Formats: sequence, structure tokens, C-alpha cells
Amino acid sequence: MPVVAPGEECGSADRLAVALRFAEAVIPELKNQEVDISISEGMGSFFSDASEADGFHLRFDKPTWRPPGETNQVPSAALTEAMGKAGLAMPFELYFDFIEMRPPLYPRRLACHPVVFRSEALPPLMRKLHETVDPHPEWSDAQELDQARKLGLRYGPEKKEAVLRLIPLKELEQFYGKLRVKSAEFSINAGGKCDGCSFVYARWDISLSAAGTSRGLSVVVEPFLGRITSLSSSE
Repeated sequence: MPVVAPGEECGSADRLAVALRFAEAVIPELKNQEVDISISEGMGSFFSDASEADGFHLRFDKPTWRPPGETNQVPSAALTEAMGKAGLAMPFELYFDFIEMRPPLYPRRLACHPVVFRSEALPPLMRKLHETVDPHPEWSDAQELDQARKLGLRYGPEKKEAVLRLIPLKELEQFYGKLRVKSAEFSINAGGKCDGCSFVYARWDISLSAAGTSRGLSVVVEPFLGRITSLSSSE
């Protein structure tokens, strides 16, 4: 199926194809892999009945079927090992929304690129950092960063250029057009702390702009493996 350029009209099958190509762009380990894919509408439960295709919730898992002459055990073990080396545990889930959010909201307009993307393919160390730092709102930013490094943080505030090199700009440009980086900021607590509430979310917030348009992209990258965990598009 051909690439759908930004601004073109597209149908349900096009948007599903875009979601799968986008998944490979941000998780390149999926390329050429035989995996099980479960699909649901939006953030709903997984089911097989027909539904609208303005959003997709995709679950990627180890394959449950292999062609005759092959076994599940060997290919699945190899896939699990490959994903494990990449810091990914299967199954994991990705969410895509194609509904344009800029006014007017009605009639509904569907984009040919993900307006919102969220990934649940998070490294376990993100959860461990939350468990370690969250009970200590009294800790300074330096203490929080020190704990994150002890847990294996790779991309701290001094690694801005390295993080920007991880952004798959070329792959994203097939969906949004030519992109350039506007800003990039690192944080562990988003600048806020409070007793009795959760504040820990280690991340890089990266702002991109599309050349020749008013479109902007807000990208969040987790700092342990340097993977995109969310993306939102705005005009």
C-alpha cells in the first residue's frame, strides 16, 4: 500500500496500514518478525467484530501459529530473546488516534497520520524508578537523578544530542512531512512534587515542527532505552 502523504484523504485500510508502519518506525525490532497482532477500536477491549477505524489499539505478542514443519517453541524463543535484548517484554500495546482535534470538532475529521500515539512498551526500570523515588518528594532533583542513574539511566540531561539522534525523523517524515527539532527538555518529576501524590515520570519532552505547515509534534522519550512513549500532533 502506498505511503499516504500528510493532508491526503484516506480510508480505514489506509489508517490501519499507517498504524502498522508507524509501529515499525518507533519499534524497528518488529520489522520482518512474525507476531500475533490483536486489534480493537480506540482504547476498548479486543474483539473481532467490525468497528469504526478512527483509532486503533494494537497488541503485539509472540506467535501462536507456525507453518507446517516449524515449531512454536524455537521461533518464539528467538523472538523473546531478541525483544529482551531490546528491552521489550511481550505482549505490549500501542494506541493510535486519527481524529483531528483542532476546532471545529464537528463534523468529525480523520487524519491520515496518528494525531495521538501512546506506547505501553515501557522498560521495567521506569516502574522501578517510580517505586524508588515517588515516596521521597523531599529529594532534590540531583538526588532523583542519582537514583535514576543507579538504576541504569542511559540518557540523562547531559545526553541531549544522543537522544535527538534516537528520534526516527526520516521514518516520521513519511507521516508528517519534513521535520525539525525546536526544543528538548529532560525531567524526572515534570517540575512538581507533592506529598501523597505521584509525580515521577522520567522523560525527554521534544518539540518538532513540520516545514511549510503550522503542524507541531510533541514527542516524549523515556530515558532508559531512548524509546518514544507518546506523540501528539497539533496544528
